[in-house]
Amino acid sequence: MVTAKDIVGVLEGRGWEAEIVEESTVPALIRTSPKGLMKCVDGRPSDHPSMDGPKTLGGVYAITTNRGVTNIAGLKKVIKEVKAKGFVPSVHGDDHAHPAPMGCGFFKLWSQGKLEGIKPPDFDSEQGQAAVLEAGGVYEKLSGAHQEKVVYINLVPGTTIAPDTNNQAFVVDAWIAGEFDLDIPKYLTAAASTVEQLKGPLKAKIIVPSPALTPEDIVGVLEGRGWKADIVTQSTVSGLIDVSPKGLMKCVDGRPSNHPGMNGPKTLGGVYAIATNRGVTDIHGLKEIVEEVKQNGHVPSVHGDDHAHPAPMGCGFFKLWSQGKLDGIAPPDFNSEEGQAAVLEAGGVYEELSGAHQEKVVYINFVPNTTIAPKAGNQAFVVDAWIAGKFNLDVPKYLIAAASTVEQLKGPLKAKLIVPNPLTPEDVVGVLEGRGWEADIVTQSTVSGLIDVSPKGLMKCVDGRPSDHPGMDGPKTLGGVYAIATNRGVTDIHGLKEIVKEVKQNGHVPSVHGDDHAHPAPMGCGFFKLWSQGKLDGIVPPDFNSEEGQAAVLEAGGVYEELSGAHQEKVVYINFVPNTTIAPKAGNQAFVVDAWIAGKFNLDVPKYLIAAASTVEQLKGPLKAKLIVPSPALTPEDVVGAPEVRGSKADIVSGLIGLICILIVRCMHESFLARMV
Repeated sequence: MVTAKDIVGVLEGRGWEAEIVEESTVPALIRTSPKGLMKCVDGRPSDHPSMDGPKTLGGVYAITTNRGVTNIAGLKKVIKEVKAKGFVPSVHGDDHAHPAPMGCGFFKLWSQGKLEGIKPPDFDSEQGQAAVLEAGGVYEKLSGAHQEKVVYINLVPGTTIAPDTNNQAFVVDAWIAGEFDLDIPKYLTAAASTVEQLKGPLKAKIIVPSPALTPEDIVGVLEGRGWKADIVTQSTVSGLIDVSPKGLMKCVDGRPSNHPGMNGPKTLGGVYAIATNRGVTDIHGLKEIVEEVKQNGHVPSVHGDDHAHPAPMGCGFFKLWSQGKLDGIAPPDFNSEEGQAAVLEAGGVYEELSGAHQEKVVYINFVPNTTIAPKAGNQAFVVDAWIAGKFNLDVPKYLIAAASTVEQLKGPLKAKLIVPNPLTPEDVVGVLEGRGWEADIVTQSTVSGLIDVSPKGLMKCVDGRPSDHPGMDGPKTLGGVYAIATNRGVTDIHGLKEIVKEVKQNGHVPSVHGDDHAHPAPMGCGFFKLWSQGKLDGIVPPDFNSEEGQAAVLEAGGVYEELSGAHQEKVVYINFVPNTTIAPKAGNQAFVVDAWIAGKFNLDVPKYLIAAASTVEQLKGPLKAKLIVPSPALTPEDVVGAPEVRGSKADIVSGLIGLICILIVRCMHESFLARMV
């Protein structure tokens, strides 16, 4: 896996100046839009308005060059693929080249054979332009001279930088390589070579994601805005309930509703929360969001009230949005009644609220798959912040919009941030013992088989049997990618494919498995079998069978592995040491549950571990568990006391990681206790 530091090192070796910056320090970074062109990295002005799409080398030519596609038929296939993945494929020329399409410097270098290791195309620039247009792509014309001052190499998924006439820059959205399964070193080498040959600036900023916001960060920000804010655990909030697939994904507004489905997630203006966060301002985009919400197992909605004129304008969030009063968020192209009609037409719901705002507090809820139902006599704004992860929203932007909305509506500047109850390994041991298991805690230093995960290793099932695939040094989860699907309530093929993409973007190889004696073979995954038969409590069975699941995973770029032989697992390892795993051993089988992966994918940890315990029990596996926790952290005194033994920087870092991991374990959910018993 190529890291930002690797890129800096390579560029500096080529004579560049390069530095790593966090996304929060790049104000020009915006979310990509499905209407934006997948266009060239070229920073010059365009005759096309849609500059909020991903930037790649020569537009679609980035994919063809990376894969060795040199003919028109292959180019057209790439165009179709780009469209199928939700992007607008394009190529470009400029206003002074002859012929005009030769104004793309990347294509010019490619056609002249000046990109090392990349075979030139069999077609010229005009034939390429014609093929792209014929296949449903776009041709844009750029103008003026190159005046780029910097090269942005952007590693933040789903974001880009729009060209700025007065401040040109090359923008290489490197995350797109993962979307199309490109050879990343080859892609970045081609980018560097292109800039160098075009006499561009040898100065790069590698943009990386900012660290995830913590509740403590949010408290600090709110207090800086004049709020009173504190953090509370879920057990102290009596009104917290599980969300239901029949509940509305509705507005945070705390007033009474004429609809009974109040046990759905609460978001800003209902589906308008997603539209505003992604920059969707048109009716078509709104309808697509309604469909997406339905596919993710929620009931999409918007609202009005009983005294606004027109009624749908009774949503204060929509009113602020439509008036352009939300910083950094473009107003919609439609009014409240048109929005209401579009949501209803797409299969969503319109609810009518009544009375005046009397909210006393703002709940910001981080407990996955939970919410608080409105209470007429005790109103509160409820912002289910966990939903941002489910729909891949910009969390800071989402929470800033929430705070701004409450402030402009003269709501209470008092917030309670609800976080999961703590859960310790000792708690897990107690619960397992209550289920008849034998369980004990061991430190990582006592487990000889513990190894670091590799980006080439499969994110595979916990099953301990031998595999036909060599990549056994990836994380072990329930049924591979099915672990995420079951935890989030994803039951359809589209949602499964999205998870496969997410796993790839997070640096793992997504997989599912079968075995050599099941009929059909993919039904050899015991976890999938239990899921499909509805035998996992609280988890809805999938809408697809094992073969359809296998096909979907492969189609989305994942892997199918075949296991062999019978189950002979002797122990269940529940591993809390981040980025480590245990590879299967044919002569010494074990179930390996890498519990740390739940945090990486924002899963409901109790639900995840309950499903793991239930699966082992129903498969008649060993009721014997070893919970692997990080070894105690090295202290500065340890290092000073034995410099000849462990005096390297690596040992100090290892100790710090151990301390961090212990803190992570302490932050897991206490609700596991009640729900597992």
